[in-house]
Amino acid sequence: MVAALRSFRTGRLADLIAFDRTEATIAARVERAGIQRVYELVIAPGSRRVRLDGKAVRPLARYFGEFNVVLFAPEDLEILRSAPAERRRFLDRAVFNRRGDFLPLATDYDKAVRSRNALLRAVAHGQKSARQVEPMLEIYDEQVARLGADIVTRRRAYVAELRPGFQAAFEAITRTGLGVDVAYASPPEVTAAGPDDLAAVLTRLLVASRGRDFARGATSVGPHRDDVAFSFAAHDAGSFASQGQLRAMVLAWKTAELDLLARVHGEAPILLLDDVSSELDPTRNRYLFEYLAQRDGQCFITTTHPDFVLLREGRADHAVRGGQFLPS
Repeated sequence: MVAALRSFRTGRLADLIAFDRTEATIAARVERAGIQRVYELVIAPGSRRVRLDGKAVRPLARYFGEFNVVLFAPEDLEILRSAPAERRRFLDRAVFNRRGDFLPLATDYDKAVRSRNALLRAVAHGQKSARQVEPMLEIYDEQVARLGADIVTRRRAYVAELRPGFQAAFEAITRTGLGVDVAYASPPEVTAAGPDDLAAVLTRLLVASRGRDFARGATSVGPHRDDVAFSFAAHDAGSFASQGQLRAMVLAWKTAELDLLARVHGEAPILLLDDVSSELDPTRNRYLFEYLAQRDGQCFITTTHPDFVLLREGRADHAVRGGQFLPS
């Protein structure tokens, strides 16, 4: 929460406030390269306040970039058989860790799509005619296309950058010689377009889809409709890989993500493991902790049973009982 300013559990920040409280605060004192900084988030119903070293942050992009956190949660292990929206969120979390400017970009894109959808719904519900909304629609088409092109470019670049490490990590986990791959999946016209042509291609597709969008009351073209395509032995992974192989692919993605961020930022990110070990078979759980034992980074692990944690050195155990944190 304090690193990404959004929860992996819920899209409503107000849900994270205790039932008998009016607000919640979370903060972290982070040391990097010998310098300490304090990141703080205060949430209340309908509001969010962000402070860095006790001061309000403007623009918000200044908050990101030096506090890198990678999350690995049980629901990630099901991502390859989930809906495309879940894979987009999975990818976007990774892109955000790689580029701190991605979250503000994604937020602006979401606002533009919501504004365009509001016009489309007004026509779908008979409140306005298509002719009445066309001038505003042209403005939102330009915004959605321009911001969408930037999102597609960043997502594509990240997948291409992570791909070799993902493939190598999968082989290290499974030792089967069966190849895996990952690609960013867009409509054919978008896939064929280069970075300089993406905005123009998206604009043409948005204009061409207006009739369909008026009927549906929603925008049917853009990166909010794209997917991440995983393949196993040259076939669709979600359809042909076993449950164990799918989980090995997700584990490979996460280890590749950690290695990439350590290489790019010159320092290992913080890893959060949210009760993942209980969902992994013993072989893959052993691989995970053998990998972690070789890293210098910090890791926070939640688990219902300490025996799942196969680390002996550099380990501190704490307990949470009845909502209270009990230090060791």
